[in-house]
Amino acid sequence: MSDKPKAYLAGPAVFHPAAKALLDYLVEMCGQHGLQGVAPFEPEAEQRGLPPAELAALIRRGNVGRIRECDVVIACVSPFRGPGSCPGTTWEMGYAEALGKPVVAWSEDMRPYKERVPHDCDADGRSFCRQHGMLVEDFGLVENLMYAAAPAGVLPDFEAALTEACRQAEAARQGAG
Repeated sequence: MSDKPKAYLAGPAVFHPAAKALLDYLVEMCGQHGLQGVAPFEPEAEQRGLPPAELAALIRRGNVGRIRECDVVIACVSPFRGPGSCPGTTWEMGYAEALGKPVVAWSEDMRPYKERVPHDCDADGRSFCRQHGMLVEDFGLVENLMYAAAPAGVLPDFEAALTEACRQAEAARQGAG
């Protein structure tokens, strides 16, 4: 058992064709920074032959348990299947924050969210998404204000997120002790 703070690695890496190798690399990087990386992965789950709904429930329960056991969440909020972050990742971030755990977000795309959403402007200068006709959030932030406006904001890479996660995990441990 490790005395290192545990960091849950939220993000769409689980959907990468080489997910296991990528997650192993991220866990290794955590170790090099004094954290014990915890990946959201059920390596044997697909081998169990469960129906899809049961498999999904198993994965969800596993990830909820992992988040509970961790000291901090490091979340990749890079655009995923569109201009914004993975909805599962943002759910995990909110869940962790509700549990009082520090959450550190990072993205490979630091452009303001508005620049990534195809939009048109009306006569008043308001931006509307071309696909849905809804207003496009325009605070100049990388992502949705609910996490991009957090004290650490969204960091530009995994390395910066690791450094901030170490700082926040240590501060949380000192506050608990």
